[in-house]
Amino acid sequence: NNLFNHINGAAEFYFSYDFQKLWVVHYSKGDAELSIEVYDQNDPVHAYGIYSMERPPEADVTDIGAQGYYEENILNFVSGKYYVKMNSYHEPNAGSGVLLTTANDISEQLCENPRLPRVIEAMPADSLVLNSRQYVSNTFMGLEFLGSAYRGTYQADQGKLTMFVIERSSADQIKSILRKYHEFVQADGENLIQGDYVIEDPFNGTIHLHWQDNFIIGFSGDNLKSFRRELLQKTKSALDI
Repeated sequence: NNLFNHINGAAEFYFSYDFQKLWVVHYSKGDAELSIEVYDQNDPVHAYGIYSMERPPEADVTDIGAQGYYEENILNFVSGKYYVKMNSYHEPNAGSGVLLTTANDISEQLCENPRLPRVIEAMPADSLVLNSRQYVSNTFMGLEFLGSAYRGTYQADQGKLTMFVIERSSADQIKSILRKYHEFVQADGENLIQGDYVIEDPFNGTIHLHWQDNFIIGFSGDNLKSFRRELLQKTKSALDI
């Protein structure tokens, strides 16, 4: 209830990723200083989500916890349900030195076996645009009824597209999302069955969707039919659907 005192202006964004608690500690030795912030985001998906949204596109990610990155004076990583942000001052090469050493020690204590979310791991790595895999917690593509989704951007010789995955706890929930999407674009959504759909979205362009079980795998961007099919099959295989 007082997160805004620490990150005024960004608190609501953290709450949208199921923020629970924050621990902050400061260390100093001579002129050198080190601060550590540990955000409890309730589960690994939301922790990865807030991390992925704040991660710079050009970040050189590495295996710190489930994933992390460091620069000269900062190091951020995700481990289990925790998002950790570290800063140093007046400490040369802290990112690859004291911050990295401290981060590896903290990560092991926060989560014994940190992993990226299952859907993120299932998204193919080939042709993936660097650091484009993210988890959006709500209002995906600006549409409230779509809720949360995973996304990644892919580059082919012929163009670029975004693949997204919407996961819910049941096929009925997925069907409800599809029905609302059809209603939104004023299309018939009464007799929906699992399979492929094309939505002409007035705000997001042509959207290709594949519904199977409790997943929607969708695509926006350039019309790259064979590339879509390749990404779809690889993702379905990785998700075992």
